Amino acid sequence: MFEKIIVATDGSDHASEAIRVACDLAKKYGSKLHIVHTPQAIGDTLIVGYTAVPVPPTKEEIEKAGREVIGAAEAEIREAGVSDFTSQLVSGDPAHAIVEEAKACKADLIVMGRRGLGSLTGLLVGSTTTKVAQLAPCAVLTVK
Repeated sequence: MFEKIIVATDGSDHASEAIRVACDLAKKYGSKLHIVHTPQAIGDTLIVGYTAVPVPPTKEEIEKAGREVIGAAEAEIREAGVSDFTSQLVSGDPAHAIVEEAKACKADLIVMGRRGLGSLTGLLVGSTTTKVAQLAPCAVLTVK
């Protein structure tokens, strides 16, 4: 039924649950898993007197954090007993990146957390999960 499953992760608890569900499905259907992570720049703020100055992370810091998230997801998948998987660190808008990976991989299913590490803005503007569900070329399973 599902030959290729994309599992999107941002390192959140919901993403971890999505990984568990994707592993379950992969074992049941003999599917290949493809992990996708789109690291986002979340910087620190430097307070100088009455002024707050945003300090964006470097490209290297973003890539390092992204590799850590992918590494944790890979470890979860191995621990679940799934060995047939690949992973991809992609850049850009998370929703569009996930959909593009699904198209490129000819995925049958995208599994992702209903909520992630996104800000309150996601509630007002539309979450990554909602965008993926609207744009996806395949079925989307959201996990709580």
